[in-house]
Amino acid sequence: MPRSRTILLVVGFGLTAVGGYWLARSAAPARAARVEVAVPAAPGTGAPEQEIAFRHGERPEFRSDGDALKAGALPGQRALVFKDRAALERFLAKAGGRIRILGRIDSLNALQVGFLNPDDLAGLLDGTEEPSMIYPAYVPNPKPGIIQNGVVAVGNKLLSVVGITTDNSNWGKGVLVAVLDTGVSPNSAFGGKVINSINLVPMPADLANWNGHGTAVASLIIGNDQLTPGVAPGADILSVRIADDLGQSDSMLIAKGIVTAVDAGAPIISISLGSSGDSPIVRSAIDYANKAGVAIVASAGNEGMAQLAYPAGNTGVIAVGAVDANGTVMAFSNSGNTLAAAAPGYLVNAAWTGDQAVGFTGTSASAPIMAGAIAAAMSSGGSTLRSPGDAMNLVLANLNDVGAPGPDAATGGGTVDVGRVMNAGTPGIYDAAVASNYIIPPSAEVPYPQLQVVIQNRGTEMLVNAGVLVTTAGGTVPLNITTLMPDAIQTFTLPLPSSSWNSTSPLTIDSSVWLTGGRTDSNPTNNRRVETYVPPAN
Repeated sequence: MPRSRTILLVVGFGLTAVGGYWLARSAAPARAARVEVAVPAAPGTGAPEQEIAFRHGERPEFRSDGDALKAGALPGQRALVFKDRAALERFLAKAGGRIRILGRIDSLNALQVGFLNPDDLAGLLDGTEEPSMIYPAYVPNPKPGIIQNGVVAVGNKLLSVVGITTDNSNWGKGVLVAVLDTGVSPNSAFGGKVINSINLVPMPADLANWNGHGTAVASLIIGNDQLTPGVAPGADILSVRIADDLGQSDSMLIAKGIVTAVDAGAPIISISLGSSGDSPIVRSAIDYANKAGVAIVASAGNEGMAQLAYPAGNTGVIAVGAVDANGTVMAFSNSGNTLAAAAPGYLVNAAWTGDQAVGFTGTSASAPIMAGAIAAAMSSGGSTLRSPGDAMNLVLANLNDVGAPGPDAATGGGTVDVGRVMNAGTPGIYDAAVASNYIIPPSAEVPYPQLQVVIQNRGTEMLVNAGVLVTTAGGTVPLNITTLMPDAIQTFTLPLPSSSWNSTSPLTIDSSVWLTGGRTDSNPTNNRRVETYVPPAN
């Protein structure tokens, strides 16, 4: 008899439970049971040394720690990065008891210092070190009402949503993925896999208070059951606890976590929390990881802003946004020109503490799905593992275009398709897909609305003379694709009647594509896309 697990509906990066119901692993839910979790207000050693990129800017003035408060940073603390170990030791010898040493990262030649009077610290600096603020980081929630109508939950269908249709139980084998989060608790979803842990933040005295966010993140990588499946169950997880049970962390802990994961030998790091502050100490840790060949994946953030959270917004990090089961961009998902890709992030089934399961919502879910895809790609290179960089490039080269044609700030290069990644070297695959029906509103240049129908070749063979049919309020239009290379897109732009835009009635768009010449489409489920668009009220 399969053991029951509670499933909670989690919103935000994944912190807040807003409802729940009992699910057996292989049975339908029997009846609902509500669960409420209080939401806190947002708060405020090393491997052999290697040369770290050293940034030196203008030395800040420490007249009062209003500087930190104004920047949204933690008052009375700074991070200091020194040009070498000798400079760090000279500083310590000079400092004496004038300041307090709160922590250090030897691999970065960095210190975390505390002080009562900023002038005490200012008097110790000689201009060769790099001081920086320490910013709070946390697991926030989407703003109220920011989840739009009509989006489709992923549930336990994660594998099919990301293109996995075969046994993936060994994907990721031999790959260690570091999860920098609230820690990872044991869960039956992991199939008995042992989780190695390094706690940079103390565990709760009562484990019943353990925040399950990190457990949920890990399960989207290594989950190995029907209720909470993961992308790369064969991978191993290194849990690095950098956030407490209120979901709170800071930029120094993020930097420590990155260095700890690198020094422990993890080729992939997944980070599902963020900060509004761009921290030099975190940038130094990212440099350290990048020089070691480690791939860092981070959540874009859930504020619905045209600005990525940090470290997702930093160079050298793979930033991931959120879409629903149909590839629709979630309104809470932050956007930006450096966003790499998008992955499912709406009510994705995931594990939780207490052997429970949750419906995980937020870009917190999207980042580990990308990390799992990279782990799977690393393990698919034959007798030897691919490098993290090669695996990352393979994943990014096989994204599914969605929304506006080509790369865009909302979805990067497109959504993760692990099935395409694992079949990238297999010849003879024909797969024509309607990638999106994208509406361009009227403008001064073009006074009527336009429809862009995007067709993508998601197979490994060139498409020849594929047929396309588009039906809108303006009628039915037959189209043709002469040739389309693998991964390429072709965009058809069609005018829409002005009346369809001025009307309050929904606009239905029905687009389809089919192969000719006796070719069989390997995935006919993506050959047609029917969508209803409601013009804005104004």
